[in-house]
Amino acid sequence: MSRCEEIPHRTISQSIIQSIGKFCKEDNAGDFEVIIEGESIKCHSLILASCSEFFGGLLRSNMKEKLEMKVDLPSISFKTFQLILEILYTGCELLTKDNVLDVWAAVHQLQIHFLVQHCEEFVLENISVETMDAIKRQADFLQSYKVSEKILQQMLENFSTFRNTEAFLRLDFDDILKLIGNDQLIVSSEDCVLFSVYDWVSYGDLTTPKRQEIGKSAMEKNVQTLAKKDADGVTQGLVEDSADKETEQDGTLISNQIQSNERTKYLLQLLKATRYCLGSESCIKKLFWNKLTQSNTEVKNVFFETSVFKISSNLTGFWPNAGIHRDCSYLEHVGITSGFVLEAFSFKQNKWSRILEARTLVSLTKLIIFNGQLYGCTSDEYESEVYHFLNNKWVSVFRSYNKIDLFLSHEKCIYAISPENSSIERFQPHNPMATFEYLNHAMGNAEYAMSFYQYILFFETLEHSSAVKTRVISWDPEKNVWTRLADLDFSADDMTSFSDELYGYVIDGSGHLYRVENSETVQFTFIEKLWNAYPVLKGAVLFKETLFLCGFFPQNLEHKKKVKNNFSIELLSLEVSLFRRSNFLHFLLPKTLLNQPNCAFSQTD
Repeated sequence: MSRCEEIPHRTISQSIIQSIGKFCKEDNAGDFEVIIEGESIKCHSLILASCSEFFGGLLRSNMKEKLEMKVDLPSISFKTFQLILEILYTGCELLTKDNVLDVWAAVHQLQIHFLVQHCEEFVLENISVETMDAIKRQADFLQSYKVSEKILQQMLENFSTFRNTEAFLRLDFDDILKLIGNDQLIVSSEDCVLFSVYDWVSYGDLTTPKRQEIGKSAMEKNVQTLAKKDADGVTQGLVEDSADKETEQDGTLISNQIQSNERTKYLLQLLKATRYCLGSESCIKKLFWNKLTQSNTEVKNVFFETSVFKISSNLTGFWPNAGIHRDCSYLEHVGITSGFVLEAFSFKQNKWSRILEARTLVSLTKLIIFNGQLYGCTSDEYESEVYHFLNNKWVSVFRSYNKIDLFLSHEKCIYAISPENSSIERFQPHNPMATFEYLNHAMGNAEYAMSFYQYILFFETLEHSSAVKTRVISWDPEKNVWTRLADLDFSADDMTSFSDELYGYVIDGSGHLYRVENSETVQFTFIEKLWNAYPVLKGAVLFKETLFLCGFFPQNLEHKKKVKNNFSIELLSLEVSLFRRSNFLHFLLPKTLLNQPNCAFSQTD
């Protein structure tokens, strides 16, 4: 008996259903009455109670409806209930695209769970851009999380088409926020997302055009004015244009025009959910001049922030969430280190890959990012050579007859520094108008250097100190001014640095972590000690909320899991056999290059 209940015979089951259907059709003396829209429908209580939890509970109770064997269903239409009865009595497929939403709502109310599931499967098989909005509103109302998630996935995958529909403009704030903030959103460029945000907000204002086409602007007159200006960089252009007297005079009018649009209060939050730092220069300029932007100082500041990011990300190595590429991008955020072969750690995939195309005949022990491009340096006792990673190959761009110990990018130049020879070589690769500059320095035997705002900071271990200390000296290259800043309880040997959106940070092999702040002078503040050991650090990258520290770590190293409730720590341990490795830094690589896992690396909790 139990076996039969578990696996009913299909032919027998179908025959039983057909027999029940035939009997009920011929028998008009149902024992239960349903009143809908003033009309009476005779039903069989056995069928209703066995299929519907609603009717089952009612018929097992002592309620008035049970005693009278009659119930009134005011919220279900006569046509829909008849259709449900026919499905229950015959087992036939009677759902269509036109009736499924009504049936779904009705069977949900009647708690006919197998039909609820059947309706969910039907709508999932028949989703289209045109029906997304109605199905999603129904799924949300009925709390069908499976359908809601599937609809969201469809919106993510078909965003470029969906954004051009009225349904997109009718989305609730929570829905559009979830949509544009999702890493899985598929778009050809972030411009599409940014314009879509402004379209959605503008839809609340009947005086505003409801759609902006990519590449066109409602503020065309202002864009033409921008094009005539001879401005250096996006930031300068925005600052100069925003100071235009005519715009200032029109400010009050713009503000009054949008007061009636309730959606404007969401603009800042929606904008911050996008990857606005990846917007094109033309898109940023167009939206900056949009009246919604001009009436909101905080939104203006977002676009200024975008301009700063495009300049500073190469210098600090920090990428804010607004600058991190979506999953659909052909580029991948990686941490890279090099020797004879370039190795890349994907932050999203959480794995290492070996870039076989990037083999070299020499070991590159120093890497930098300059203007979004990767450069490497190799040195011996007598000479050094700088290479550019171009078209997935290393190309020589500069040779020095000094041993380069410090190699960094700062503002518009690359600096190759030899403390031993007290020399600094400064150059701009691939700039035919630039010349090589040779400078002398006065920073002693520096072991580490970092770019920090307008300064280059040099770190030198004080050898004759009774305790381990490091002297920090700043150099302003533009003014050629050298300043002694501080002596830290810190070791410059095997140190590294990283940045977030507000500060710089330095950490030494002993785990001493300092915050570096630019106020009236450069200030260092001790935060905490992360471990009690002496690993060799090769670099640090802050990606989203995780600090990735790469180097040679002892096994089972006990370390802080979180820095002052700020960001978590993850250790990427290199094999000792690969000791001659370059520094580790943040870079963007085409995903096609991340093709082979590298078993020579491990990850330490």
